[in-house]
Amino acid sequence: MGLILILAIGFYLYKTGDLQRMINNLNANKDCQVDEAKKVLDIRLAKGEITVEEYNKLKNIL
Repeated sequence: MGLILILAIGFYLYKTGDLQRMINNLNANKDCQVDEAKKVLDIRLAKGEITVEEYNKLKNIL
């Protein structure tokens, strides 16, 4: 019974478009975190705290 209720709610959210908006919001948060990490790497490189090799390795990981 609980599974049917969850599926019904999911189907309703899908039909109204709210489900897609929720998924996009979750993905946007991840993108923001990656952008912030890249900014921190750029700042650390500019300050000379990390080498170019370390910078390139970390940037490839992101």
